[in-house]
Amino acid sequence: MEPWFGVWGFVALLVLLALGVPVAFAMAGVGLAGFALLSNWQAGIAAFSIVAYSNTAHFVLACIPLFILMGQFAFRSGITEELYDVMHKWFGSVPGGLGIATVFASAGLGAVTGSSVAAVATLGEIALPELERHRYDPTFAVGTIAAAGTLGILIPPSIPMVLYGLLAEESIGRLFVGGIIPGLLTAMIFSGLIYFRAVRHPNMAPSGATSSWRERFRAPWRVWGVTLLFLLVIGGMFLGWFTPTEGAGIGAAGALGILAAVRKLDRYVLGEALGQAIRLTAMIVAILLGASMFTQFISITGLTVSFADWVISLPANRYVILTAILVVYLILGCMMDVIGMLVLTVPVFFPVITKLGFDGVWFGIVVTVMIEVSLITPPVGTNVIIIKRVSGLPSRQVFAGVAWFVVMEMVVVSLLVLFPALATWLPDRMLN
Repeated sequence: MEPWFGVWGFVALLVLLALGVPVAFAMAGVGLAGFALLSNWQAGIAAFSIVAYSNTAHFVLACIPLFILMGQFAFRSGITEELYDVMHKWFGSVPGGLGIATVFASAGLGAVTGSSVAAVATLGEIALPELERHRYDPTFAVGTIAAAGTLGILIPPSIPMVLYGLLAEESIGRLFVGGIIPGLLTAMIFSGLIYFRAVRHPNMAPSGATSSWRERFRAPWRVWGVTLLFLLVIGGMFLGWFTPTEGAGIGAAGALGILAAVRKLDRYVLGEALGQAIRLTAMIVAILLGASMFTQFISITGLTVSFADWVISLPANRYVILTAILVVYLILGCMMDVIGMLVLTVPVFFPVITKLGFDGVWFGIVVTVMIEVSLITPPVGTNVIIIKRVSGLPSRQVFAGVAWFVVMEMVVVSLLVLFPALATWLPDRMLN
């Protein structure tokens, strides 16, 4: 087949996205039209039905709605407030302590939800009033919350990691375990930035009240639900007790049990959680269906193989090529949503990465960090849009607040490139 057909397919897709066509419909439309041009409409429709079934009748795909449901149940059990209060007691007295508490509370939420958007929305409602009460600079406060929310997709379980694992045919369990050290590293780097800026500009992030050691050591018992869910889901996969899909089901059941244990389970809460999980799952599956059609068309044109061979033949160091790929992610992150960016790029870039000798799990973690960057960069910046609505501040002020955190995210990417073992050492030790 002629790879140029695939190139024109990408051009058509970008045009449709620029016109505001939803990602799922744009990808499905281009894929269907591409099949029709290569053969006929009947073949295109037949291919769509086959591709749609083969890509959704997948056992691993079941963990997406289950992890979403686990997060919905967990949020409604009140763990956000408890987590923030615990972190507040431990870090509140140091310079920038409330900001640091926000970062680690978001990391804790990521351990049970896998959602960045939900973390920002709930932390915005809980942490922002507290930061304002302690006279934190508004720009610094909203920037901290928006950036902290990105940890929700790096600390396992993570929906983007599940999608990457499906698209790249990499182990989801290894991806989950591989995200733990980079996630904690990102949280510590964010905390270091907050502390450094608070020391240099005390009026920007004043210290809070000091809690007694008795209060600090008693506080963690209040977040037993987060600890239990994390140990149950991730610990079970560590020990080989169950697969990620089985872990997601156990996690959802465990979160429902916690919701009942704290006496917050009723018909309204259950219906709301199920409804939100259904809506999010439908959106993800719709994009996957469209992406499956598009990537199948691109594959038939031979573009992915030709592109990989062309890149390998370039007289350039493999790290130069990797940098170019990361720049593409940075640019696409300014224009596309997370899921669309994943399903569009992974089938194209993954063969290149493996031919260059990079580890597939490592690349998945790097891509996840680049997705974190896309959540706080203009003009899309999903986390920024959410915290803007919560705070009422203009977008320019919120983007100014996250600027230093974007730099810190790029520091994390650089460390992962320089020291790949940050993402591969723990999976190799725990799962081999």
